[in-house]
Amino acid sequence: MVSKGRLIGIVFGLFALVCLFATYDFSRGRSADTDSSLIAEVLTATRARECGRDATEIVTKYFPNGMSRAEAEQLLAQTVIRAPKPWFWKPIDENSTLADGDSVEALRTIKITAFGNQLLRLYLGFEDGKVHKLAAEVVCRFE
Repeated sequence: MVSKGRLIGIVFGLFALVCLFATYDFSRGRSADTDSSLIAEVLTATRARECGRDATEIVTKYFPNGMSRAEAEQLLAQTVIRAPKPWFWKPIDENSTLADGDSVEALRTIKITAFGNQLLRLYLGFEDGKVHKLAAEVVCRFE
């Protein structure tokens, strides 16, 4: 027969294992499930959870100067991830595009965790229907 103290110890040990797993799952987020090579490359460059990192150099490979506005908007539409399906928190996928005259500002979720998201903020400036200016940064939102 199992003693009361041993039973309490076993229950406490199981609780600690569940808490350890939940905390690890909670903080690391899920690997981004995406077909976008842009997101994959930005995530590879920002493994250290950098917030406020300039990503212009990476994004320039995908949105070169002279690219047409239609191509750029189509590429932006394809720059998405499939949200993870965690078992104890609800992922918030933040994607938005704001077009204002000759500029487009886009916000794309690149990593989702229980504590917040990592987002890629893009600014595209157009002149004569072609990409003329580009700026990009990785930002974090904590909830």
